[in-house]
Amino acid sequence: MSDFRLAVDSETGLCRASGELGFVTAADAHAQLKRCLSAGGRVSIDCSALERIDSAGLAVLLDTVALAREQGVELRYAALPAGVLRLARLSGVEALLPV
Repeated sequence: MSDFRLAVDSETGLCRASGELGFVTAADAHAQLKRCLSAGGRVSIDCSALERIDSAGLAVLLDTVALAREQGVELRYAALPAGVLRLARLSGVEALLPV
């Protein structure tokens, strides 16, 4: 198992996620993603280095979208793996993911 990691560039608002985003890492990932939103304005989260995302990880991504909206942050996910997009489509929540 790989931990979830998030590197944040506060000047550009770019956050780079890596590792695994799933049931075991969800709470830590959620806390890290919340900190990423503190940059405010526009925030982009690059997901190209994520090795695995399960349904718990999808829930974390969706909750981060809701938090961003509450805080007035414009959030975009970049390079979400095809598997998570397929899971989102099958779950009927694809339109909620800002990609």
